[in-house]
Amino acid sequence: MSFKLVAMRIEIWADVVCAWAYIGKRRVERALADRRGEPVEVVWRPYRIDPTAPATAVPLAEALRDPLADEVLRACAPGLTAAENRMRVSRVAAAEGLGPPWGAAWRTSSHDAHRLIALAHEHGGTGLQDRVVEGVLHAHFVDALDIRDRSVLAGVAARAGFAAGAELLAGDAGDALVRDLLLEGRARGIRTSPTLVVGDRALAGAQPAEVVGEFLDAAVPGRSLPGEVERLRWAESLLGQGDRSGPSRCCARCSPSTAATARSPRSRPAPTSRRRSWSGRDGPWSRW
Repeated sequence: MSFKLVAMRIEIWADVVCAWAYIGKRRVERALADRRGEPVEVVWRPYRIDPTAPATAVPLAEALRDPLADEVLRACAPGLTAAENRMRVSRVAAAEGLGPPWGAAWRTSSHDAHRLIALAHEHGGTGLQDRVVEGVLHAHFVDALDIRDRSVLAGVAARAGFAAGAELLAGDAGDALVRDLLLEGRARGIRTSPTLVVGDRALAGAQPAEVVGEFLDAAVPGRSLPGEVERLRWAESLLGQGDRSGPSRCCARCSPSTAATARSPRSRPAPTSRRRSWSGRDGPWSRW
């Protein structure tokens, strides 16, 4: 039996209804294509930018007519209307080879999509998970489909080669796993979609490929701790934060520079850890 040596694991904490997650995926792929040397493993982790999204999808155009939504979007992109910001994001996406067409059509819960992504990793590793993530993002942003619809997710799973995906989604498989990972992300101070984590360092936002490359060059793979130790560490962190759960600070329409200046992770780390932050050329990354 042969084993593949993985010297570095990149965790991407992101929400699949976040346009910058798809843009960030392309930028990470480009950064990795330019790298030589040690093998790299990419694992996707769940994050929710819109935890109050309804179980039944609502047309995005209707959701954006809510004055509160307009206020939030203006905070994410000062000086731009929601429509102007969507145009800006579509131009950035096009520069990364995404679309046309481009643009989500639904405000919808991403919970089941995160379940499918987590289950794909559990059943088929990073290769299968990457294909599922790509399929979900394409369905939401290019095909403008409702990714809360089980039939849409079943189609994504089938095209990715995840034959058991639809049957697993029909039950509650992956539900506890996703909820546990969301709590872990909160404990680790993830506040931006996407956030890249390598070892004890994090890079917030869909940064340019060159910045991702700088981050990876500076990152050192973290040591693996026993599961019980990790759980205790994250529990202590949540207690230290007072478990301040709620909507994310940055959303699908935030710019990467806005996300970067959030200096993720912002929350108080576990008492046993220390965190330092410094800046790369276009944005800061942090160290626990």
